[in-house]
Amino acid sequence: MVIEKTISATNQFYAVRNSDYVYPVEFVVRAFLGTYPNLKMDRSTYAGSKILDLGYGDGRNMPLLFNLGFDVYGVEISDEINELASKRLLKLGVPATVRTGRNASIPFEEGLFQYVLACHSCYYVDEGTTFETTLDETCRVLDKEGTFICSVPMHDTYILQDAEPLPNGYWRLTNDPYNYRKGVVFRAFKTEEEIRATFEKQFKDIIIGFCDDNFFGVHQKVWIIVCKKKS
Repeated sequence: MVIEKTISATNQFYAVRNSDYVYPVEFVVRAFLGTYPNLKMDRSTYAGSKILDLGYGDGRNMPLLFNLGFDVYGVEISDEINELASKRLLKLGVPATVRTGRNASIPFEEGLFQYVLACHSCYYVDEGTTFETTLDETCRVLDKEGTFICSVPMHDTYILQDAEPLPNGYWRLTNDPYNYRKGVVFRAFKTEEEIRATFEKQFKDIIIGFCDDNFFGVHQKVWIIVCKKKS
């Protein structure tokens, strides 16, 4: 029941904020184009690689990914969101293959992607699944030693204010400021050690950063993770 309500509300959310232009999330730009002491992505591998934008929303990161040379694919939770994004991307001249699915059920074949990006998305957890289910599914669609780039919330980020704490690092939203995710379950993390313990079963070369931004009263705190699938 929560899933059906969330899909309907999310469809309406993206329909209202439908725009001709979209702009990439800052951490995505930094992850793919920045050069840092602890992160040096091999840009020579981008051109011709297949990348999955998991939970891509309005497609804001897809023009950047296309310009970097990737073959772009995406998954969202409804046909309606995919149709909106496809029309926008067509206007922008960005080819992308998009399908309807969930974090724990990705509608692409095993080992198809060299990269998976989950920008503010992989921590949504459906009833009957776990965050580990999502990591397993992400590994399934990554090829050998494929790269996973994702963000996950810190336990005290703004979106979890007044949320209901659940066991094992999960939270149920009770007061979504954007009014379309009430009742949705998130997986959040307190420490880097907690992240490593969760990810290291399927991934290696785990690099962790974080963003702590106060956007005029909206205090967003998220971990940024770059890692490779274990062989």
